[in-house]
Amino acid sequence: MILALDCREFTPGRITGIGRFLQNVLEEIARNRPHLSTVAVAEPDSSIPVSAPHIRVVRLSAPFTLYYDQVLLPRALRSVGSTAFFSPYYKAPLASSCPVVITIHDLILLQVSEYTRGLGRLYAAAFRRWASLLANRAVAVITDSEFSKKQIITEIGLAADKVHVFYLGVGDEFRPAHDPGRIALLASRYGITGAYFLALGNFLPHKNFARLVEAYSALPETTQAQVKLVLAGSGSGHRLTSPVSLETLNLPGVLLPGFIAAEDLPTLYSNALAVVCPSLMEGFGYAPLEAMACGTPVVCSKAGPYPEVAGDAVLYVDPLNVSEMASALSRIIADESLRRELSIRGLERARLYDSHQTTKRLVDFLEGIASGRKKA
Repeated sequence: MILALDCREFTPGRITGIGRFLQNVLEEIARNRPHLSTVAVAEPDSSIPVSAPHIRVVRLSAPFTLYYDQVLLPRALRSVGSTAFFSPYYKAPLASSCPVVITIHDLILLQVSEYTRGLGRLYAAAFRRWASLLANRAVAVITDSEFSKKQIITEIGLAADKVHVFYLGVGDEFRPAHDPGRIALLASRYGITGAYFLALGNFLPHKNFARLVEAYSALPETTQAQVKLVLAGSGSGHRLTSPVSLETLNLPGVLLPGFIAAEDLPTLYSNALAVVCPSLMEGFGYAPLEAMACGTPVVCSKAGPYPEVAGDAVLYVDPLNVSEMASALSRIIADESLRRELSIRGLERARLYDSHQTTKRLVDFLEGIASGRKKA
């Protein structure tokens, strides 16, 4: 029994939601599965964050992804004698010597209009066909929410019993963190001081940061001087899509610190006035859950899986309604009792998503396939 994992997501200096998800899987195997021989398939510069005697690393180098996926990866799986291969996304070989389990976190490319217009329509069509091909070849498809499962069944046409929902979990490191030394580090490292709203993620269109900036710009200038808006993550040069860009707004209250070091995230969450998650679509959404675990109020889009995940523990807004978003920001600033209530509800809700339990269920499933006990 040998389980192979695609670990290309571990790029040095870059922490992603998928990376944290995959790290949880490796930690569960390292701690509790000494009998499960595991192979982490990675690129030459990948930094595997977990080590154990029964986890070994195989590094592959290829000039482009398709060659890696369809030539080198199948060879490596045969060479190590893998009895199952797990991909934390929809990259996988079409032909494999062992059962393949893929993950489809979301179908954002098929659901958000910014990705389906013009040339994007061709890319979306290619994505649909490729995802369908991989999903039908795989023995099972993992996804993060019932919302995403319904989309996969509808858009790709898979049978319901082939799609398996495993909620993501929040790690132990995400808890209230108010150490003055760490707060001072945030100030010196990222230039974040005083009161602030936090939005975390890449700057792709579905994150809807443009409307968030527009909502923030509608607040009185005196408020903007007192409460900053921190957009943390990768911004591809910090370019926002229409209708609003930072260049045209020229707002001094908007801070762009770039990527945040993993060890600084709990403190950044914990000391925000609120975390704002305005996405048009997600597959699950780590940020609101991590923020709730840190005791921070959350202003959240009512779109996608957020209501399923967050329940009644957040303040919901219509992600297309800028004035409603601005009103929610104003309420958070003005109403201390609301912030306190959201903090209490959030902490309670986050306890439902313990990463040890959610990851254990997933690894149980993968081990069953690797051992031949489970046919998916």
